[in-house]
Amino acid sequence: MIKLTQKIFVFSIFCFSILTSNSFSQQLNLPLNRDIYQEYDACLNKLDVNFHTSFKPYNMSDINKAINTDTLDICYAPQKRVDGDSWGKRKLLYEHFISIDSADYQIHLDPVFDFEGGIDDAANKSTHVNSKGIIFEGNIEKNFSFHADYYETQAVFPAYLTQYVNNTANTIVPGQGRVKQLNKGGFDYAIASGYISYSPSKYFNFQLGTDKNFIGEGYRSLFLSDNAFNYPYLKITTNLWKFQYTNLYCSLEDIGRISYPTSQPSEGSGQYFTRKYATIHYLSYNVSKRINIGAFESIIFSDTINNNSFRIDYLNPIIFYRPVEFSIGSPNNALIGAAFNFKFTDNIKFYSQLIIDEFEIKEVRNYSHGWFGNKQGIQAGIKYNDVFGVSKLRFQTEWNWVRPYTYSHETALQSYSHYNQSLADPLGANFYESISFLSYRTGRFFFEFKFNYAAFGTDSGGTDFGQNIFESYIPPSQTHTYYNYTTQGLFNTLTYKDFRVSYLINPAYNLNIELGVSFRSLVNNITSNTTIFTFGIKTSLTNHYYDF
Repeated sequence: MIKLTQKIFVFSIFCFSILTSNSFSQQLNLPLNRDIYQEYDACLNKLDVNFHTSFKPYNMSDINKAINTDTLDICYAPQKRVDGDSWGKRKLLYEHFISIDSADYQIHLDPVFDFEGGIDDAANKSTHVNSKGIIFEGNIEKNFSFHADYYETQAVFPAYLTQYVNNTANTIVPGQGRVKQLNKGGFDYAIASGYISYSPSKYFNFQLGTDKNFIGEGYRSLFLSDNAFNYPYLKITTNLWKFQYTNLYCSLEDIGRISYPTSQPSEGSGQYFTRKYATIHYLSYNVSKRINIGAFESIIFSDTINNNSFRIDYLNPIIFYRPVEFSIGSPNNALIGAAFNFKFTDNIKFYSQLIIDEFEIKEVRNYSHGWFGNKQGIQAGIKYNDVFGVSKLRFQTEWNWVRPYTYSHETALQSYSHYNQSLADPLGANFYESISFLSYRTGRFFFEFKFNYAAFGTDSGGTDFGQNIFESYIPPSQTHTYYNYTTQGLFNTLTYKDFRVSYLINPAYNLNIELGVSFRSLVNNITSNTTIFTFGIKTSLTNHYYDF
């Protein structure tokens, strides 16, 4: 077996060498932040635009080919310098802090920070986030770009998040990595990401980095979300006619859950990092100006016998994993999925996903028997832009349903996860949820109301009922082989309501002032209610998911 890093290098050099080089738009990604994507998607989802909106982050070169951002009302689009504006006004309101621009290269350097204060009313405690860092990015010529950022944070969270982080099965801030304990219940943590992006022709883009990716049109994804921590990856994107085909090779880790002989102990913490890998394919096809379909497949695998090597079998960029699984007698975790998206009008879009983790014809025909291996999930949603003709009044609603034991595996290490979090929905499995948004933007002001409702079943009495994807999916006894149903186990309901208002100070790096209030209610055999007030000034370039 060849190590992952060696294989990525060899494969990258091979691909680069066989393709000719052309010059066109710079190759930076659009930051993976939902507020930014709302603005661009409103234009990219028009009937006459041939663009693939499922795999994120978008490449800015692809966006510029599809739409002319200079002529559209997108507050995040780069703003040209206004004659007469002072240096201070330009740097505060629309320019990068430091910018070097020449005919052959551009370099940008920006400070990033998140200074928030708040109150957790139920726990009678104050909360805060003190995050600061830097972004360094640029373009060399027109076909090579790079990006790097680093954040260092001290935080005191609301009680329910503190409990989550302190849980020995988690030991991480959601989506942001490991923590060190501070006094008075606080945490210290840091996160770094970066990538290089190269497009040797108009058909191909290669990216090598450590960051997150997202597949889907919704707030959640049943395929791949940005819920978990950053991971090293190689991504190859091919655009040809109405097709977009993406290969994603990832190196993943679990922390402290399973101690294999090849695991490496972390520095003085008693934890273990256990490596595994993911290879993901996604094919998107714009059938017509209204219809888009997608095909998804992934494989999660580890090879502890061969020092955690990367299996060459899964390096082939055009392949179906199930036949490979069968031919090598593999015990790995394979998932397949399909997406269907339909544009009713320029402003209304339906989206959906179907994920299949296991499939046996006999058991599907007898679906009502509730076989534990019927591991599937469904997403359906609607996006409505310019509601009732009001510019930038937007509504979105989606429904997600995932059966018990989905994303788990016979070998717990090979669950569909990274850094002790699901690579899909943060609720794991054995749930259904509804999420709705109503938002409005006027100028640089933004208002949004979000409502989540979820029902899920958790383990009870030492029995695995299928919500915890880190447990082996083999049922604890034959009584649970059949008659499983979604939300079995200890029944929970979660209600999460959130309202926020923000003002965009500088769109170059999404600097905002934001005021928000959240109401969280979790009901099982007890009721837990939380009210959280927050106010802050922050650079928002990533998504944080605390609504669970």
